[in-house]
Order: sequence, then structure tokens, then C-alpha cells
Amino acid sequence: MKLASHFVLFFSLFFCLFLLQSPIIGKETDSLRIGFGSCLHQDKESPILNQWEKESFDWILLLGDNIYADSFIAEEKIPAYQKQLSRPQWKKIRKSSQILATWDDHDYGINDSGGEYADKEKSREVFVSQIGSLMPKGHRLGTKDGKGIFHSYWIEFKKKKIHIVLPDTRFFRSELKPSFWSFFIGKRYYRPNEDPDATLLGEEQWKWLSEELEKPSDFLVLVSGIQVIPTEQPFEKWGNFPKDREKLFQLLSSANTSELVILSGDRHIAEIYEYPYEDKKKFIEVTSSSLNFPLPFLTLEYDSKFKLSPAFLEENYGALKIQIKEGKLVWRAEIKDKIGNVVLKYDKNDSN
Repeated sequence: MKLASHFVLFFSLFFCLFLLQSPIIGKETDSLRIGFGSCLHQDKESPILNQWEKESFDWILLLGDNIYADSFIAEEKIPAYQKQLSRPQWKKIRKSSQILATWDDHDYGINDSGGEYADKEKSREVFVSQIGSLMPKGHRLGTKDGKGIFHSYWIEFKKKKIHIVLPDTRFFRSELKPSFWSFFIGKRYYRPNEDPDATLLGEEQWKWLSEELEKPSDFLVLVSGIQVIPTEQPFEKWGNFPKDREKLFQLLSSANTSELVILSGDRHIAEIYEYPYEDKKKFIEVTSSSLNFPLPFLTLEYDSKFKLSPAFLEENYGALKIQIKEGKLVWRAEIKDKIGNVVLKYDKNDSN
């Protein structure tokens, strides 16, 4: 009996030492890796989900249009969520990656809808019950009385604080203003809404966002369902509410952070922008769209002096790599195609 107990003790110690010395397969211990993307149609194949499974990201950010189920009745979206989340890849992805998410028009209401969407309270309930179940437990979305889904999250990496902030650009948004040409060409083009009362986020959410950006962090990741920097494209964007866009830039300029990146979706193309603001900071925006729903038959790309390279028009996803070098947080952003090849990148904040 004594010999057997010694053997068990020896085996236990050997096994523990083996675990301590063995690397964790699929994870990089010297970096934090965040995957992101938008526009994932539940009825279409998605090889990118297989890539996410292979990449084994620490975190994945879903930037909106997580399903396509436009409906005036929010509960009619539930089967689309169920079909999306029944993909076998999600079970494997969630074993290695934690998830945060926001919504955009096609999972919120109908195309380009905002605060005027009549069934938005029920839509919020559906989102929380379906996508909310993927996110960390006890994570509150929106206001205390259950309006909207804005939220934030803190990640600590090697004693550095990473602050992920996800505003809601749908629930509180004023109506869009169609452009003159949209009446003739039948496309949804929009012009800036100059109404002094027009809002993208609403008063309560602006207060929340201001307070969030005052909190000290080493790296701020702002997630927006729609693009922030570009104004040239005629579709949905922060530029349709110029007062709010400028207000956001002012808050970002004074944000209590060392590094900052904006992640956006919606556009069915991938782009990277660098925008100088008041000679103080450069705002970097990385747009990743779509995960499995490209629209090659439409003209979606528009020139901008702030865009760093031509857009990528096929299926794509984004990847943020965060490291600590000589005590400083550095990061790079990449856009990858459906088989994981890098097609666009921003590495000016990485000392490599």
C-alpha cells in the first residue's frame, strides 16, 4: 500500500510538472489577439468561421449584422439567430475565444433603421437572449431601465488595461435624411442631418460614453457598427450626423488613453483610414466587412484622402495583435481574407 501511494504521488508530481512546462497549444503567451468582423448571413457558408477556429483568438468582437432578418416584428428574427448560432464552429470557437458584440440594422430592425423602429424594445430582448448569451455572464447592456445595448469591457494584459467600448448606433438614432439623388436612382443615399436636435446616440448614451472615455486606459478600442471617419460614401455613417461626429472626435481627442483604434463594419468592404485631428492625435479606423456576404455587383468603394490603400472587396475579417515591448503597449491591425492571408494592414503602432 505504501509503495502504491508513493507511485501515485510521484506520478501526480510528474504530471503537474509536465503541464507547467508544456506550451498552451493555439495561444500566444506574449500577445493578446482580438478577431473582429461584421455582416454574417445565417443562410450562407462561412469559411471564415473555420479560420476563427484555427486562429484561436483570445477575444472576438462582432461588429453588427450578425444575422440578416429584416422584419417589423422583432420575434421573427429568432429563427435566424438560432440558425446562425447552431453552426458547429461556434461551439469550438467559444472554447478558446470570449465574445463581445453590438448590432447593426439587419439584426436590429430593418435596413437602415434607427430610433423610429417600432419594435425596438422587443428587438433588444431578442438580442440579449440570443447574442447576449455568448458574452460574459452578468454583463449589462444599455441603460438601467433596459434601453439600447451599449456596453464596455475591460481586459487586463500584462498589467496594461485595454478598454473596449461598444456604443449603440441604432436604438436612439434620429431618422436619416435621404439625399436628393436617392429619389431618382432608387438607392438609399443620405445627406447630413443638420437639425440641432438630431442625434445618433441620444442624451443618456452620450453621458455614458463621455464617462467611459474619461477612465484611464493603455489602449482604447471603440467599436462602431457604422463607419466614423469617412464622409465621401453616401450610405450610413457618422457623417450623416455631423454634430455628433465632431462631438465624438472631441471626446476621443481628450480620451484618457495612450493608444486608440476605431473598429467598424457595415460596408461589405474592408478599409483602413488614418485621420489627423487638430494636430493632436491621429485616429485610426479599421473597417471589416463582410464575413460571408460580399456584394461585388455594387459600387461600394469611394475615394478619400484619409484612406491608406484601396479597399478589399471580398470576404474578410480583422485581427488586432497587442504586445508589450520594453514596457510599452504596441499593436497592429490586419485584414485577412477567407483563408487567412493578410490583405491590408496597419502596423505604424507596432515597433516591429
